[in-house]
Amino acid sequence: MDQLDLAQLGFEGIDPAQTGRPYYHPSVMLKLYIYGYLNHIQFNRRLETEANRNVELIWLVAKLNPDFKTIARFRKENDPAIRKVCSQFIELCRRMHLFADSMIAIDGSKFKAVNNCDKNYTQAKIKIRMH
Repeated sequence: MDQLDLAQLGFEGIDPAQTGRPYYHPSVMLKLYIYGYLNHIQFNRRLETEANRNVELIWLVAKLNPDFKTIARFRKENDPAIRKVCSQFIELCRRMHLFADSMIAIDGSKFKAVNNCDKNYTQAKIKIRMH
């Protein structure tokens, strides 16, 4: 995390403005975001609560406690940069040969007993979506 060039990835708020209150540094917010993702914490208010309660997370974000609006703003304003970080992680895993040759696609759709053509995936559809 600390080795990423956040400016090149497109994160905002790396260099604080001369006026006003400074942003939370993007590296701290990214750590918070990834922690939430890995621990299935999807909601900003819940992530705020965890940042104030969970000792592991308090250590990770250096005792900072951003509120839910700050977390939501970070996610919204830095969405393309967060996607780039995820892409770099996938590339790192590929270079380290951590992925097998097989592919698994997971679809979280819930539907009644109708298999809609738009909701099912074949090998050809997956290849089209990947490129």
